[in-house]
Amino acid sequence: MAQWSLEDALKECLADDGKIDKYEARVIREFIMADGIVSEDEKRFLEKALENNNFDDQAMELLSGVLLRSKQG
Repeated sequence: MAQWSLEDALKECLADDGKIDKYEARVIREFIMADGIVSEDEKRFLEKALENNNFDDQAMELLSGVLLRSKQG
């Protein structure tokens, strides 16, 4: 099985309708949190993705929460 990157996961989620919904955001969150930490690369990736606003409101709230908590820790 090939190892996916965070970018691969985001592209796959965007492929159907160009937006990330709450359920797809949960998959991305689990991908990010799989090792228990949010790396600097993952933080930068999330910031860039959130700036591009490819998320519905619930997905935006979910993933911005991950980013916020990672900066507090």
